[in-house]
Amino acid sequence: MARMIAAAAFVLALLPQLAGAAGVRTKDLTGAEIVLSKPVERVVALPAPSAPTLIAVDRSADRLVGMHQTVREVAKSGLLGRLFPRLNDVPASLLSAGKSAFMPNVEAIAALEPDLVLQRGELGPQVVSPLVEAGLKTALIVYGDEDATRRNIRLMADLVGQPERGEALVAWRDDVLGRIARPDHAASGGPTVLFLSRMAGHLVATGTGTPTDFAMTVAGGRNVAAERAGSITVTAEQIMIWDPQIILLNSANRDLNPADVYADPLLSSTAAAKARRVYKAPVGAFRWEPPNAENPLFWLWLAKLFAPDAQTYDLRGEIRRGIALVYGREPSEAEIDHLLLPEINQGALNYDRIVSR
Repeated sequence: MARMIAAAAFVLALLPQLAGAAGVRTKDLTGAEIVLSKPVERVVALPAPSAPTLIAVDRSADRLVGMHQTVREVAKSGLLGRLFPRLNDVPASLLSAGKSAFMPNVEAIAALEPDLVLQRGELGPQVVSPLVEAGLKTALIVYGDEDATRRNIRLMADLVGQPERGEALVAWRDDVLGRIARPDHAASGGPTVLFLSRMAGHLVATGTGTPTDFAMTVAGGRNVAAERAGSITVTAEQIMIWDPQIILLNSANRDLNPADVYADPLLSSTAAAKARRVYKAPVGAFRWEPPNAENPLFWLWLAKLFAPDAQTYDLRGEIRRGIALVYGREPSEAEIDHLLLPEINQGALNYDRIVSR
């Protein structure tokens, strides 16, 4: 009996240590320490890419109790919602009208009783302080270069108590980068490329320091807007001066498609339009351009567009395996057909060959 009591006392003494071992200690993207007694169970993810990244590291949407409206829209119309049907019911109206598009609706967020709120750290204290002052535990995401994306993935994996998932997703990024056959720009002059969006009625080019610029570069392209950083408002006349050989269109803009470029009196005169090398970016489970776990599929798609004869991999097979790695389920052939936008990109140079079964 004495031995049993001693053994019980030993176990009780260990309980605080065991609880600590099951907890989470990590740092957010601003370097602030995040300490949790256990992996998060209820998360509000205000930055749009943070929700699918959280889902990817957990292969589940069960921990997500709030998200950005963009994720709701993507889920309703595509693969993400079919993979994780509960996303159609996750609250998504959590941002208040104000000077910043990311001003949190603290009352609505607090009502969800989250363990943690993810917020954008690079937008300044005005979008963070209301959360902290309300007593909501907050971790900050920062979007920018590829290194930041990898740190975000690892942070999400730490928060759900699965750091090995973060390492697996980062290893996949390295594997894809190692397998893409990138032409030597000095020797072959990789194609000049413009990534084009439409915002508030204006055309916007993507410059350096962005995930999209990284994607174009690693896939063998040369960004015509590389002399500027971030998003740049441009005119059709400026695009004509750049005269890109390939124009890529933002997947988020429903009102910007290859047909619009071909019909434009100025843009139709670019080398890209004349060669029928204008392409709308696909949407996988989530959009491929913003920083998230699916980005390697964007790199693979771009590399095929830029130099189809140099790339020996099967794009459809890469998509099938990549979605399975990220989310835990392979897409069907019909789902791959749908996400590659064959109708919108119909008639573009080499596109039928690139996306064929």
